[in-house]
Amino acid sequence: MKRHTLTLISLFVATILSAQLKSDPQAIAVIDNASSKINKATYYTSIKMSVKEPENNKITEQNMDLRLAGNKFYIKSKDMEIFFNGTTQWVYFPELNEVTITNPTTKELQEISPMAIVKNYKNRYKVIFEQELNTPKQHAIALIPNDKSEDVFRVRIFINKSTNEISKIESAYRNGQRITLNIGSYKTISSGTDTFSFNTKKYPNISVNDLR
Repeated sequence: MKRHTLTLISLFVATILSAQLKSDPQAIAVIDNASSKINKATYYTSIKMSVKEPENNKITEQNMDLRLAGNKFYIKSKDMEIFFNGTTQWVYFPELNEVTITNPTTKELQEISPMAIVKNYKNRYKVIFEQELNTPKQHAIALIPNDKSEDVFRVRIFINKSTNEISKIESAYRNGQRITLNIGSYKTISSGTDTFSFNTKKYPNISVNDLR
């Protein structure tokens, strides 16, 4: 996923607003409740990702499967599978029979897992309600980075009021790129310890790039 941003006017307005705003404790509580739910069980959901490029406004879409358990996750798309067991990440490309192994930073995780930002937002973002986008059925919350050098200048999180489930995440980048994740309903599933880890022994002749 590449990353970019908006027009100078939008950026100027967003910068001024983020300097003036303070985090809303009630908005923080809503995000914490959503994060807490993820920690209580293992969930499966589907994600539809839309990426709008700034150069030509072209929109590309991709469907993914996501399994979550606390800070662990497994993502499967058409081209790759990503495993994260809480410490180590494996990115596997089936067509190449190749896997890259890393111990990602918190920031790197937020670029990969749509839920990582919900779990690691404190101290990095101002958190406020977007009142004009709130509805009787969902909360709309904006995360605005404290660090103006961040590639992303705003993240919007939409949370179902009755289920405390995240239904959509919108990220706006400083180069004009927009990424929208539409998240399906959550299903509780059982999972073994190997759900979030990758076993290279199961893949004969696999090419391993260990960058830890």
